[in-house]
Amino acid sequence: MSADLIETTVDGEWAALVAAEIPDGAPAAVREGIARRRLVVTQGECPCGAVFRPPPRAERRAAARTGRVLHVRVEHSDDCPAITTHIEQAWREAR
Repeated sequence: MSADLIETTVDGEWAALVAAEIPDGAPAAVREGIARRRLVVTQGECPCGAVFRPPPRAERRAAARTGRVLHVRVEHSDDCPAITTHIEQAWREAR
């Protein structure tokens, strides 16, 4: 799966966020799940109410000094199609 690198600022500091591309021919549930994940990255919020919350500033600055990549966990609602297990299940059911 390919992805887009989105350059932005978080609290006034440069950041690069990764957003998965929606695969051609993906099942509707997979497309919806990935589209919602992209919304969180590009707009900060999912229709389910989940929001992008960056790590604390001190952690981001420490990562920048050492060249580490930070991962952000987004807590979607239990029925949101953006949850990893929902996307995986949709792929399995489509094959």
